[in-house]
Amino acid sequence: MKKIYISICALAISASSIAQVATQSFTNAKGVNSHKVSLLNAEKSAPFWSEDFSNGIPTTWTNSTVPWVYRGASTIPNNTVGSQGAYASSGDPVASATANNGFIIFDSDFYDNAGNAGAFGTGIYPSPHDGVLMTDEIDMSGYTDITLRFHSYFRTFAGQAFVDFYINGVFDSRVQVHSNLGANDATTTDAIALTRVPFSVVGNTNVKMSFVFEGSTNLVSGFSGYYFWQIDDLELMETPAYLMSVTDQNHGGWDIGYASTIGTGMDYTFKPLLQSDANPYMFEMTLVNAGASPIHGIQMNVDVADGNGISVFNSNSDSTTLAILDTASYLASQTFAPSSVGVYQMSFWGTADSIPSSDTTFMSAFITDTVYGRDNNNPGSAWRVGRSCGGLQLGNKFDIYADDELTSVSAYIADYSVVGTDVFGILYEVDTSGGSSSYVFLDQTDDYSLQSSDIDNWLTIGFNQPLNVYSGQQYMLCIGGYAHPVDTFGVNVSGDAEVTMSMIMDDGNGCALGSATTFPAWYWISETPMIRMNFGETLVNSIYDNAFSGALSVYPNPSNGKITLEMNEVNNDRYNVTINNLIGQTVYSFEKEINGFYKEDIDISTFGKGTYLITISNSSTAITEKLIVE
Repeated sequence: MKKIYISICALAISASSIAQVATQSFTNAKGVNSHKVSLLNAEKSAPFWSEDFSNGIPTTWTNSTVPWVYRGASTIPNNTVGSQGAYASSGDPVASATANNGFIIFDSDFYDNAGNAGAFGTGIYPSPHDGVLMTDEIDMSGYTDITLRFHSYFRTFAGQAFVDFYINGVFDSRVQVHSNLGANDATTTDAIALTRVPFSVVGNTNVKMSFVFEGSTNLVSGFSGYYFWQIDDLELMETPAYLMSVTDQNHGGWDIGYASTIGTGMDYTFKPLLQSDANPYMFEMTLVNAGASPIHGIQMNVDVADGNGISVFNSNSDSTTLAILDTASYLASQTFAPSSVGVYQMSFWGTADSIPSSDTTFMSAFITDTVYGRDNNNPGSAWRVGRSCGGLQLGNKFDIYADDELTSVSAYIADYSVVGTDVFGILYEVDTSGGSSSYVFLDQTDDYSLQSSDIDNWLTIGFNQPLNVYSGQQYMLCIGGYAHPVDTFGVNVSGDAEVTMSMIMDDGNGCALGSATTFPAWYWISETPMIRMNFGETLVNSIYDNAFSGALSVYPNPSNGKITLEMNEVNNDRYNVTINNLIGQTVYSFEKEINGFYKEDIDISTFGKGTYLITISNSSTAITEKLIVE
């Protein structure tokens, strides 16, 4: 999902002033399988200045003592590596259009700790520090309104991102980029930043821009700086008269829909039908007028299609006028409660009197029988939970809208996890009555020893008995581990997390996740762990493969021989399903054309207890997994 971040300098500033100019920042906070381009094709302006760092940092630019560095195909590290810091999460590079020919990075995390957890201040440029990279002179004469557009991947703890502007070598003004991000938050790797050049700067012939990672004055819990800023594909262009950007969309009601309603309005990508009936999809969208003229009659529109591509719902919002540099959130006038399980594709776009349609953004969600999840079902980076330094816990919060019974927890186990490592599931009730969240222990599963088939795969661990969860209450479901010098494991993350809705716990045995002095200490993270709730009488163990471009579930496993095969949003193809015993005898098979969604109940109970192999294949991919019949 591409996010658009807009920083707009609304006021001019005198040449002698050093104060920060008043700015506005907007962020696309959530989305699944979404894509957007901030400028309409009809409104795109050809850039009059650009830099894609194909030849490194230009020699005519000025770099600070604590430097920005270039990552290219032949550098060490190269352009496949982002931050090297100990706390920078995945270490992914910016996903810009020209990342293959290089990008630039200020790696505050690495500069302070040299990539070693807990080694604060031991790097080559300890924090506090600032990274300042200044261009050579740019001619902005002949223009009255200019926008700077660039790919920007930014993650922060206390660091801040600015673009400073100089005229004739004298500081003029400053615009903050990504001012909306809080501690530990991040953009996506393919985020695009739009920065309005201050009006006092436009029209001058000798302008310099300075990209500033400010890691010295802003303090969070006594720390400054951290984590990184990656930049690529800079472009200066004349601001179009009508420029409407989609900066956020959600189907949970996170922004304004839950202002007076029970629940937090999180997006659930996998939602049981029972919970959906009690909590219908609530569609929101944030639009911004980043153009040079007011926009009248601006509103959001949403359309929902089922797994066969047939529209089953549409709605829109009230319309407003957006002044220049203004932003507003819109709520669709109707909610949507699907009548059946399956995948639903949601399309969002804006319209206005002067703009027939903005670019369309997309979100996908699944209505399930029993699975409740917030992840995007695409394993990304991972959090190490069982470590040599300590046993941590990683979890997601869930709002319950209808009474149900929790039977098990599912988690996607990272590919570096060690066979034989003990893991467990744990359920907390979230108590917010004191003004801040605390977590009340409810139950814990027995320890489970990881098997080879669990690595880089979904694992399901059952609770000893079903646990009642109640409407109107929030719970946190976690995966935990133990300190061990060798036996370690991790859980993958997938997609952005709303603020404080995904958490990790430091047990205080030396992992040093943050600055806490009392333990256990909980920290919120900006990406969603692949940890899900399972309801119903059976344990749900799902098998996923990206080759089918969707979700494939076989449950329960172990079973009594009666299982369900479910496919969600898979490629349109002919599929063959075969179940064999361990001596190669086929006990069940079928072949069928499947388009998007398919569900089949299978009964192999008459063939006896034991281990079976199920193979699902289409024209390009085959998957084989073990089935246990008890």
